Amino acid sequence: MSFKREGDDPSQLNILKKRRVADLLSNFIPEDEAALMKNGRYTCLVCSYRPVFDTVDMLTVHRKGKRHLEGLKWFYGKKEKFQNELEKRRHHAYVQAEEQKKDDISPAPLLTQTRKITHHALLKSTPYSSCHKKT
Repeated sequence: MSFKREGDDPSQLNILKKRRVADLLSNFIPEDEAALMKNGRYTCLVCSYRPVFDTVDMLTVHRKGKRHLEGLKWFYGKKEKFQNELEKRRHHAYVQAEEQKKDDISPAPLLTQTRKITHHALLKSTPYSSCHKKT
């Protein structure tokens, strides 16, 4: 049963909204499972058909129902899959960043020069160069 407010007093409206939020909090209903609509009614965010209720008590009765409990399993399963996918993407981005850091770090110049000299010393012939050098 719902009652209409009389008048357009904004302070009265704010008091009613605060009271409704306090009602939600007093019944330990998580905010991602129920929402307060603009018209002062409550809706269940878990159920796919989004039922609307006039009072928190009716919402509480609905939350104990079989359809809601089935929807709750689906809702939190979907939420967990989303969190796992988010973690995978963060980890992939982290791994890519680490690999790029490794590529960006160049070895010491003296070490690079020594490796190049050693490599050329061990070659049996001079390396091919497409550039023609005039002597």
